[in-house]
Amino acid sequence: MAERNSIAIFLTSMTIGGAERVALDLSSGLAHRGYDVDLVLVDASGELLTDVPDEVTVINLGADRVATSLLPLRRYLNAHDPDVLYSMMTEPNLIAIAAHRLSRTGTRLVISEHNVLSHRLSDNKDRLVRFGASIGYPLADHAVAVSKGVRRELLDRTLLKETAVSMIYNPVRVEQIRENASKPVQHEWFLDESTEVILAGGRHEPQKGFNTLLASFARLNGDHRRLVLFGSGPETEALREQAAALGIQERVYFPGFIEDPYRYMGAADVFVLSSTHEGFGLVLIEAMACGCPVVSTDCRSGPSEILSGGTYGRLVPVGDDRALTTAIEETLRDPHDAETLYERATDFDVSVAIASYDELFQNEIKRANER
Repeated sequence: MAERNSIAIFLTSMTIGGAERVALDLSSGLAHRGYDVDLVLVDASGELLTDVPDEVTVINLGADRVATSLLPLRRYLNAHDPDVLYSMMTEPNLIAIAAHRLSRTGTRLVISEHNVLSHRLSDNKDRLVRFGASIGYPLADHAVAVSKGVRRELLDRTLLKETAVSMIYNPVRVEQIRENASKPVQHEWFLDESTEVILAGGRHEPQKGFNTLLASFARLNGDHRRLVLFGSGPETEALREQAAALGIQERVYFPGFIEDPYRYMGAADVFVLSSTHEGFGLVLIEAMACGCPVVSTDCRSGPSEILSGGTYGRLVPVGDDRALTTAIEETLRDPHDAETLYERATDFDVSVAIASYDELFQNEIKRANER
């Protein structure tokens, strides 16, 4: 019997987020393809831990933050010597590069970037991390970008060579999402056919541009329109205050964290992504898989790729609440066909991404064996 290849996937935790869901799908998909998979976490915490399949081994480095996980990760590499260490997100990437250089293993290191590096400019720590990425990333054996825009940024802002960077879209469980989307939502707004519901959600932070969305919603004509803004974060209270100041608090619902947002997407009239920047924009694909029409800001770097420049959903300039209002109005009046949206979502199905990662990892393992 051929020896099973081993993959270690390194990230911060399994707190709900886009990268964490990708890690869950990737670890599960690779395990089903016959890999021995370790999910190596800086801190083994988070709501998604319970969803990790039994065939995936969770490794808790027990560090209090990413920076202090260097030595524990090095010890893990020396003890387990996986064929490939796959790291996710900028700061874990830098720690993975350092631990890999300090270890005594033949492990191949593949890092992945899930956002544009240019967004890291808010403080000195961000600038230091971006500088570290610019000079450190070429020390990895290979890099993965989750969109064409992120790949362009990696090549522009780091010393990585063209041949050292692959582009693989994040995996989406399209069939499972579509099944969940058929479940009913027990909320009066969704049960009333005369009510049009605009849906948005994610972590309540400046990147998501929910302040622009609220301003845009306040401009919409008609008392039959409602906005559901799920999620939470540091801006939640400020967003509630903004809704009150705009006089729309009775027409905006903040449900907090929703464990299964897909039933909401399946019942909504339009989903809006209002971000200032994205690495990919996974939620747009999830909404389309539910047959929900979408509107998005034309932010860097994923939405335009996902929507094919506006073919599958209207794109508006970042921060332009008037243009966003117009796009929402037009979409409510003339929505894209649900089946067309679903078919587009299948282009990003998890099976496509897993096959691409399998090919990439096999090539890296082959290179290691040729040395």
